[in-house]
Amino acid sequence: MGFIKLSRRKDAARTGSQQLIKEINQVLIFRAIRERGPISRSQLAKELRLSPTTVTVIIDYFMENGFLIETGKGDSSGGRKPILVKLAPNAGVVIAVDLEQNRVAVLNMEADILQEKKLVIFDNKELLTSLIAVINELIAEYRDRHKMRPLGIGIAVPGIIDLQKGTVFTASKLNFNHLSLKEELQEHFQVPVLLENDANAAAYGEFLYGRAQQVPNFLYLHIGRAVGAGFFLSGNLFTGGAGGAGEFGHISVDESGPLCHCGNIGCLEKLISEHSLLEKWREWAGAEEATGIPALAEMVELSNNGGGTAGRLMDYAGEMLGKGVVTLVHLFNPTLILLGGELALNNLRLLDQVKKQVDRRSMPVFLKHVKIEESLTKLNAGIIGAGSLALHHFFENLHIDAVTNR
Repeated sequence: MGFIKLSRRKDAARTGSQQLIKEINQVLIFRAIRERGPISRSQLAKELRLSPTTVTVIIDYFMENGFLIETGKGDSSGGRKPILVKLAPNAGVVIAVDLEQNRVAVLNMEADILQEKKLVIFDNKELLTSLIAVINELIAEYRDRHKMRPLGIGIAVPGIIDLQKGTVFTASKLNFNHLSLKEELQEHFQVPVLLENDANAAAYGEFLYGRAQQVPNFLYLHIGRAVGAGFFLSGNLFTGGAGGAGEFGHISVDESGPLCHCGNIGCLEKLISEHSLLEKWREWAGAEEATGIPALAEMVELSNNGGGTAGRLMDYAGEMLGKGVVTLVHLFNPTLILLGGELALNNLRLLDQVKKQVDRRSMPVFLKHVKIEESLTKLNAGIIGAGSLALHHFFENLHIDAVTNR
């Protein structure tokens, strides 16, 4: 009797191992097609060192479920030309939520924005109710015109996230704390829900679909209403011990600066956030400029078109930001720093000042390896980043049967 039990355990272990290998191969093949497609089955087998039969069986499985399609023929060194396969981008969609910009959107599997709605929040206590209502409306409107296979929901939050519990620990700009979003939304919509800090989410979007593809060590800096950062180190998002890594806005860059609510002196966010720059405009503007206070985007445009108060403000903001960036260059030795957010985008004067500070204050050995550029996803960074969270989760797990039967 003991022998029989032992035999069954071996069979179970063998079956489990075979299933695990199959799932690993599925992820490898799907990732390769997504990143390098269109590509042939024979090329995949060669690159991944898998048998042609294994590759064919797995590709057939994905095609039967609509996630891959054949598209044309490739070159041949002799014999028949191989048939190429690629991702079917609209086979599934994700719901992306950017709570800083109050946007909710449907994204396809290449992170293209297909449809979106504005999230109107009259009372932060009703955020969850409002969010569920808007997502339901968006899904209903999209389903009226398209087949819809939801893969998940990603949410970018301007605050600190408890990744284990899926709750917002604090989001001071939105004035709420300890808000459980993941559990409530997951229960309501029956799909995986991923939460992340907005700058971290934007970094994810740049890593998967933006300027940081194939860049293992880069930093994304969000400079706008608030100041934050997302760090990709060795190809992985670094969130820190409590999920709060990237609070770039609370680096002190002016020892004689104002007291910040965090308790520090001269924090970067306290100096160059939208609110702070508008206050400085009131202080610095001449008589001819004092009649109207421009929005942040207008201020950037005024600076690009000439000098005046807007030019002074961008020089100042660029100098303060540059000092903070120098600290990051020395700490992380990144190969790429991406600037996003309303203040940083299309801001030639600010970018020039940042680069001058980095050139002047950084060790030469670091300057040889770092580039400072604008975010490719621009003002869509939050919404694409949120969608990227849900897409990445799907790509890494590939629960095709669960999606198909949903």
